Amino acid sequence: MDMPDHGGHGGHGGHGDAPPMCAMNMALNWSTDNVCVLFDFWRVTSTLSLVLTCAAVFALGYGYELSRARVRAWELSDAGLARADTPLVGGGRRRRWTRSVLYAALVGYSYALMLIFMTYNGFLMLAVVAGAAVGHYAFSTDAAGNVRGANCH
Repeated sequence: MDMPDHGGHGGHGGHGDAPPMCAMNMALNWSTDNVCVLFDFWRVTSTLSLVLTCAAVFALGYGYELSRARVRAWELSDAGLARADTPLVGGGRRRRWTRSVLYAALVGYSYALMLIFMTYNGFLMLAVVAGAAVGHYAFSTDAAGNVRGANCH
């Protein structure tokens, strides 16, 4: 099969001052060269940017656990429930929409963390897990004393 002509560029050069492409690894790696995190502008290009990115990813993992705990506390206080495992029933249309929007926000948040994890960069993977672990330690017990387990979202 003939390859299309790319105007003498060979399909790779001639792009002027375009930034290098993001590293796309499909296996565990410890790269610190041109790793993109969620967005093209959030790149790991040096040791300093790696340290700052790991701190930010740790904070995101921790913040996710904090957010889940706050939403759960709101649900329990709003429903006036004594037990965390009692189903939340009723509450009117506005309350149900609020719960749905909060749930959707948490799902989006969890998928963003999953995408960071899926860079397969060992440093970023450890930062996600460490942030979630510290956040779980800090916020896993609800007001009723129940420990919440891990799940995808």
